[in-house]
Amino acid sequence: MLISGSDTDAKLINPPSLPCGPAVLRARRYRRWLPAGAALIVFSGLEPLSPEDKFLDALTIYGGGTLCMLGQWLRLWAWGCNAFVGKSGVRDRGPYALMRHPLYAGNFLILLGLTVAFNNHSAYPLLLVPFAYLYILISRADELRMKARYGAGYEAYARTNLSRFLPRVSNLSLALGTTTPFNWVHAWRKEYNSCCAWLAGIGSLKIYRDVLAYDWQQALHHNRGWLLVIGICAALAIGLNLAQRIGRYNSLAAAPTTPAIDQVFIDHFNRGSEPGGATSASHDINDGRLQKLPDLDA
Repeated sequence: MLISGSDTDAKLINPPSLPCGPAVLRARRYRRWLPAGAALIVFSGLEPLSPEDKFLDALTIYGGGTLCMLGQWLRLWAWGCNAFVGKSGVRDRGPYALMRHPLYAGNFLILLGLTVAFNNHSAYPLLLVPFAYLYILISRADELRMKARYGAGYEAYARTNLSRFLPRVSNLSLALGTTTPFNWVHAWRKEYNSCCAWLAGIGSLKIYRDVLAYDWQQALHHNRGWLLVIGICAALAIGLNLAQRIGRYNSLAAAPTTPAIDQVFIDHFNRGSEPGGATSASHDINDGRLQKLPDLDA
């Protein structure tokens, strides 16, 4: 996916408006939180099926967790191997050599994993079908936006004819070969919220299913490990988000700013006199002309 273009002929100052409705643009803006919110609404209106067979019960939980891990790995892979691109090039390394939208594919796999872990057949059409269609609309809007803004730079990537979400297996060696250098720090900064969210979600679904099948005391007793995972995820997410906010605040506070100068003083100085009426002594030593203060908005 194109982030930015360096070719002057690929940039448009005023890209044309996208042929998609405001609902799609709004969905794109909140695409990170929509799956979690929709899953919470659907799951609260349904009850999971808790089979008496413990093997099948565990299979849905850990099978769903495996799908979530696969989706999360895809997202981490996409961020880490393209960290150096920043906002000055095309993301075409790693999973972007397999498909055009690996981040959305990762989101869908995480949502699929949570649905499997919930274990109610009605949740599949209620969650997966709408989000599959929504991701198609959002990806189209993304592609039109990239093509409108960066033109030739994105066209070169689009000509590879990769699928939006299904990997091209024949490009696997290319994807693996372009994985390094890999920036784990950048990938973790981008994805720690997602990692904590789905891990806590899987644990919460396991406890919820056991509460419905047994009772609160027995469910909490049998899921002490999951309670620990949920607590660690919550503490980690809160701590890292707080540290990130503090870091941003300190960066803004430490940024050099233009010193506040009384506007009356500026006006008098530019007219060649001090506020008290005395003529300013700030003159160019070569030609004797008065030097004006630079434009503070420049």
